[in-house]
Amino acid sequence: MIIHATVTVTGDKPMLGACEARLRRLLSAQFLKNEVTEHHGAQALCYDLKVEGGIPFPVFAQASQEFPDLEFAAEWVNVAAGEKGAATIVNGRVSKQTQDRIAARSGGEHPLYVEVTANGRLVLALTLLRVAQGEWRGYALASGRDALVRALRGPRPGDVELYATEGGPEWARVWRGKPPALEALTPPVAIDDAVFRELDQVARGFVADWIWFASAPQHEIAIERDRYARSGFEVGTANVRSARLHRLRAEAGDGKPLVHSTLGAEDVWVKDLVLATWARET
Repeated sequence: MIIHATVTVTGDKPMLGACEARLRRLLSAQFLKNEVTEHHGAQALCYDLKVEGGIPFPVFAQASQEFPDLEFAAEWVNVAAGEKGAATIVNGRVSKQTQDRIAARSGGEHPLYVEVTANGRLVLALTLLRVAQGEWRGYALASGRDALVRALRGPRPGDVELYATEGGPEWARVWRGKPPALEALTPPVAIDDAVFRELDQVARGFVADWIWFASAPQHEIAIERDRYARSGFEVGTANVRSARLHRLRAEAGDGKPLVHSTLGAEDVWVKDLVLATWARET
């Protein structure tokens, strides 16, 4: 079974340089070049691994023993086994470890769609929940902005509507079959408090897993900016986290659009509608 793992090493900068050289020797003895991707920043080392069999703890545990003042944080996903986990290694020992089942799509993980250009620009990141027959709600991001969205579909062909927020807890814009632009909704319609809290929670969880913002404090995003620069990726207002972006590129191949989707067949029309209307606006 293929395991995707990310190992991030942090600590004293001079030690990071020595650790990088040591890990290069240790990893080259165990893995093929295409199984390990390095995208280090000025303040951390980061390794993306796509390997068969098991999590490569021994290599990193050995390096951790040799550099006891550095912290090794590992995260992994085994889709085939339906498991994910995380661990922290210090001085060769695991100090923290968690392991969970990957949530089924009908449970804690909402269906999502992420599309990125080959140079790293976010085209659309969208997560959805179906709340009723013919009604979907969710959260959308493009490179320069974001919005809560609500999509409605009636029984007749072409009977669809798309609502979007514009900075506040109200539906401020609407599309009713006049592509491609959304129009101002006059007056705006306030979103019920309970609905807004639910969508806000969905949005925050999605962002925590997938997105970093260029407007965040620079000390918080320095590593992401450095990884983007090293990889030649374009930085926008909203950006896919570099570890996920590198995985998407490895799976897609050079020069191809990067797409990840867990949408069901019943959700795809919402994504297509958002791409054709809201996501096209600058």
